Amino acid sequence: MNIPKRRLKISLAMVMPALVSLSILMTMSIMVYIQYKNEKRSLYDTTMSLNLSSAQKMAVTIEALFSGMRQSLRAAASNPAIEARAASDEEELQVIFDLMLQSSPYFNSVFWADERGSIRVVSPAGNQVNHARLITEGAIQALNERTSYLSVPYRSPTGRWIVFASEPIFDGSGKYCGMIAGTIYLEENNILHRILGSGAGNEEDSYSYIVDSGGKVLYHLEESRVGEDVSSNVVVRRLMDGESGMQRVTNTQGDDYLTGYASVAMNGWGIVMQTSVSSILADVNGNLQDQLRSMLFPIALMLFIAVYTAARIAAPFTRLYKLTKSVAAGQTVSSQEFRPHWNREADQLNRIMGAAAETMAKQTQSLQQEAITDPLTGLSNRRELERCLESWDALGEPYAVILLDIDHFKAINDTYGHQTGDQILKLVAAVMVDCAPADAVCSRFGGEEFVILLRERSLDTAYRMAERIRRAILISPTPYSGTLTVSIGVSLYPEHGGNREDVFQAADMALYRAKGEGRNRTVAAGLSA
Repeated sequence: MNIPKRRLKISLAMVMPALVSLSILMTMSIMVYIQYKNEKRSLYDTTMSLNLSSAQKMAVTIEALFSGMRQSLRAAASNPAIEARAASDEEELQVIFDLMLQSSPYFNSVFWADERGSIRVVSPAGNQVNHARLITEGAIQALNERTSYLSVPYRSPTGRWIVFASEPIFDGSGKYCGMIAGTIYLEENNILHRILGSGAGNEEDSYSYIVDSGGKVLYHLEESRVGEDVSSNVVVRRLMDGESGMQRVTNTQGDDYLTGYASVAMNGWGIVMQTSVSSILADVNGNLQDQLRSMLFPIALMLFIAVYTAARIAAPFTRLYKLTKSVAAGQTVSSQEFRPHWNREADQLNRIMGAAAETMAKQTQSLQQEAITDPLTGLSNRRELERCLESWDALGEPYAVILLDIDHFKAINDTYGHQTGDQILKLVAAVMVDCAPADAVCSRFGGEEFVILLRERSLDTAYRMAERIRRAILISPTPYSGTLTVSIGVSLYPEHGGNREDVFQAADMALYRAKGEGRNRTVAAGLSA
């Protein structure tokens, strides 16, 4: 045996909030996603643009720095005091170089090397390298080229990572007298540190660094990385090609960064400004969380409104269901119960159902009336008579029974036809209704027999009413040439019986006596003939 599965039924009051909630969540999700993507893209672009702008400004600063460095060295190289004291006055030379170092913001040390590569004087004097010979490849190259020179980073004999800039010295006759050079100690506080300062950032979120034309680090927040070869970095390779721009890259440490970079045309150095993607995402995610928190109240409010509205919309349908259920159960429901509603569909449905309920009520009433009414005479039928008697018996109230029979009705039917017989039946019924009081029950008992029930009437009152009906029928015009008469028997409960069967039998016996005594008369039960 296949048992049909019961389908899940969902209330409109649940569907509406669910749909609204889904719509809100989908809309908010799409909006938040788009805003999140746009904000992230905007922050990425803005950050890289700012980094590029900072790198370009730093490149300009570096160019100005080296222009100043060269001017400072050239001024010292053309200083006649150096040439005048070049022969023997080392103490005076030391004073001059110490003063030059103090007045120059560019170098960590300055020195003069003659044309043979012997260091004549160095400041600060504590280095104790006077009269030492230059041995590094870069220094020898600068000495031999006899022109302005900027070295690549290298480790000096003192163990420092340095770069140096130099200018040649010529005497009044044009004789080459060596070079004056200034050095920058890359791992110590230097001009680059002072230029970048606090703007260099921090190692985790944002930082900057400088590389030379060969891809070696000249400046970095991590001093241990000074001198490191980072030429494999895509940004550094572009800087080595003299390019400037911005790009999202992964650095040599495997970290994701947003980078702006600019090259220094004067010396081929490159400035890199970069910000970690994770820090940008942290800001975006923080903004997103703030935005979501700010949305909680509006979303909750919209959901409350949706639930409230759904309940208001569903209410008439719920009420309509209950009313329809009552109608289906056979209960009488007034059309006024189907009240108007602000919702157009609910209002139309209420109107239609109200009209349907009213029609059904009329039909039910009509059917009920037909069920208890004799179709020919319009009087109560025997079923309704029995119902009234049961009700009256249950209450124990006294009542009178008037049993009426049309005299010679079969002969009238046989002589004049059933149509005339029907007219006679209707005539008798109309007279009974006219003569009986409003609370009387007038019923066609069957064939040509009629019954009138009177509540709380005496036998004498019932008898007089029966006589009034008989005389009224006697004088009523008939559809045939002749006079119509009836015989009537009257009984009383409980005087003539303890139940309705006995009372009806007593009335029937009285009727029988009326027939036997010649018809067209009324006989009360219990009276002597």
